[in-house]
Amino acid sequence: MSEALARKHDRQQALLRLVGEKTLATQADLARALHRAGFRATQATISRDIVELGLVKVTRDGAHVYAAPSAMGAGDGLGRLRRFCEDNAVEATQADSLVVLRSPPGTANALAVGLDTARLAGVVGTVAGDDTVFVATGGGREAARLLERLREFGIRGNGKVKR
Repeated sequence: MSEALARKHDRQQALLRLVGEKTLATQADLARALHRAGFRATQATISRDIVELGLVKVTRDGAHVYAAPSAMGAGDGLGRLRRFCEDNAVEATQADSLVVLRSPPGTANALAVGLDTARLAGVVGTVAGDDTVFVATGGGREAARLLERLREFGIRGNGKVKR
């Protein structure tokens, strides 16, 4: 592993630990906490880390603070997925048992985390790239039902891929 990748991994692990231990509500709070922990990071780096780690905002002691995605329950996942789809243009296409979702660049990981934590029926798992999420289902019928359900969240779907 290169030195830069090792630093990134260490910083992101520290960030996950910090959001679990402290009340950090803003990116500035995250930057200060990382700095105190010995990591220097710009706002752009922190923003990328938030997306890559799938950090979420949760209510804790009356404040909206950053947390690891594992801090969310299934109900929170549905709300997060709905908010994500309201805030971002997402398009869906069914390809047999897969539903392929396209989102703005750099947002696919956050979309996949929303899908995973929402625990929608028929979803076996997700794989995220930069702007694409592959959602595996149990079969073509499950994929079609999932596509219909996703339309309730504002995802635009153009149906099945033609062969």
